[in-house]
Amino acid sequence: MKVFFEHLLEPYILMWSIIILILIISKFGIGLHYISVADIIKNHLNCFKNNKGKILIVPTINYMALPFFMGIATTKIKTINAEAINIITIIVSILTAMLFTLLTMVIDMKAKIKQNPQYFSKEADISQKALLETYYTIMFEVLVSIILLLFCFIYCFTKKYGFIQSFLIYSLTYMLVINLLMIIKRIFRVIDTDMKK
Repeated sequence: MKVFFEHLLEPYILMWSIIILILIISKFGIGLHYISVADIIKNHLNCFKNNKGKILIVPTINYMALPFFMGIATTKIKTINAEAINIITIIVSILTAMLFTLLTMVIDMKAKIKQNPQYFSKEADISQKALLETYYTIMFEVLVSIILLLFCFIYCFTKKYGFIQSFLIYSLTYMLVINLLMIIKRIFRVIDTDMKK
């Protein structure tokens, strides 16, 4: 118990405790919502609802739960190490830059659909819905990328990761890749409809 309290009074623990306390007070005490990500997560989950507003089970499992099962399976095979962290950091950094570029493209595509008289109203509605869902998914992907980069950044200081940390990094990496495939499919659908005009 004495060792625990000595460890608790180390400067970096105190510093991080103060930072977390300030963030909690800012969020819940004062009500600042500048770094709130609840809307991003909520809008991404709304992409898995049908027209009646009910959550679709299979897509939710495929895109939200399956990456965590894959993370467990991968962690059982190999705990994450410095080499894997470096590869993930590089890939996530490149993907994050690409996602911001893709975000601009999605916004431009939505504006072009509104202005294009060749679109029938039903086609325009479907394409605009696909682009809106793509926008929400891209924002969710950026959030996942930031969380992944934070986990990799923490590794620089700890230099060791156990089962839980490996599981989280692997799971979020799989989630990033699986949702990226969903983005590609939606953009393909919109561009394919446009190319056939």
